[in-house]
Amino acid sequence: MHQPLSDEALMLAFQKGDSRAFNELVKRHRGPVFNFLQRLVGDRARAEDLLQEVWLKVVRSAPSYETKAKFTTWLYTIARN
Repeated sequence: MHQPLSDEALMLAFQKGDSRAFNELVKRHRGPVFNFLQRLVGDRARAEDLLQEVWLKVVRSAPSYETKAKFTTWLYTIARN
């Protein structure tokens, strides 16, 4: 059995057009990012809206993504901003 791809490898695959890689990233991180946002704003509905904005920004920022930092560091920076 092979090791699952790292988040960074998945993001690079998504950058090259692999939508399955993006789906895997969402699957892995949707819950934790939602919890982070909910703690940040204290409102479930607002956190849901922000979660959609975060993933939209990930898609829009994909072309400029570089593996200088961990994917999660990059992701949570987007979420925090």
